[in-house]
Amino acid sequence: MRSTGNRISLIAAGTVLAVALAGACSNGGGDERVSTDAHAPTSVAAPPPSTRPAPRSPGRRVASSARGTTPRTASPTTAGGDAAPGSVTGSVTVVVGGVAPTVVTTPPTAASEPAPTRPPPPPPPTTVPPPKPYDPNQPIDLSGTPGVTPAEQARAEQLIRDTLRDTKKYESPQAAYADGYRSIGDASTGDEHYVKWAYANDGHILDSKRPESLVYERKNGKQFLAAAMYSLPPGSTFADVPDVGGPLTQWHVHNDLCLADNPADPLQKVVSSVTTVDGTCPPGSSKLGSAPMLHVWVIPNKCGPFAALEGVGAGQIPPGQTRLCDTAHGG
Repeated sequence: MRSTGNRISLIAAGTVLAVALAGACSNGGGDERVSTDAHAPTSVAAPPPSTRPAPRSPGRRVASSARGTTPRTASPTTAGGDAAPGSVTGSVTVVVGGVAPTVVTTPPTAASEPAPTRPPPPPPPTTVPPPKPYDPNQPIDLSGTPGVTPAEQARAEQLIRDTLRDTKKYESPQAAYADGYRSIGDASTGDEHYVKWAYANDGHILDSKRPESLVYERKNGKQFLAAAMYSLPPGSTFADVPDVGGPLTQWHVHNDLCLADNPADPLQKVVSSVTTVDGTCPPGSSKLGSAPMLHVWVIPNKCGPFAALEGVGAGQIPPGQTRLCDTAHGG
């Protein structure tokens, strides 16, 4: 009878052990232990935990909770399964109840890139204003002439301003005569020159307060001041002319005029004739010479403010040059 009881106990113990081992295996090797003592009270193994995976929320992946494995962090992928280039990922591992690590993955962010730069807009086209006609009653502006430097333009404009300012007192020939100017007797040409011979060699050049000559024209029977004419000292040549306005100005000479003194007026010399074929003057007269001269018009002129006269009073210009007619600033 005792032998039979022992056999039953062994069978029961083996059955319990088999059940326990089966539970342990299904539990993934948990910490539950079953006594092999045949006399120990029978233990009932806890039911294995559910292996049904937890629902996944968008944008995160949860690693396996099996013991002994390492949590894996999900990376953003492209449509082909590769990691998206230029993306940055981050993850936070949360251990819940010491059982299964949960990985929370932050959404990928694009790598910072410099903002595209746009080329600067093209500069606005530079427009050169057209030349303005010369008007002595308006601000003097001689811009727009090719080849003229800013310094030359400034000097030419200043000479005009100075001449306009300082010759107003000579509006009539009578005023000029009272100040020592005398006509050279060329009124028949349409432009009568009054010259102050004392200024011819006084050491002043281009001095608007001491112009060597004044030019008068006639309109409606009345003479009025039309221009001042500056001269270099006797014996000067084109090589001696100062650069006033570059292409804006052109000097001329009268090397074919013969002058005779007026016995009745020591301040006056008049044009008596022109030179002969050999370039000489008749007895009793003298050659004016070749001292360069420059007109500055105080009234509008169709060939600009520095034009020479036309016709017989035009004189001669430097060899190789074309007579200046600045129609761009003509008035």
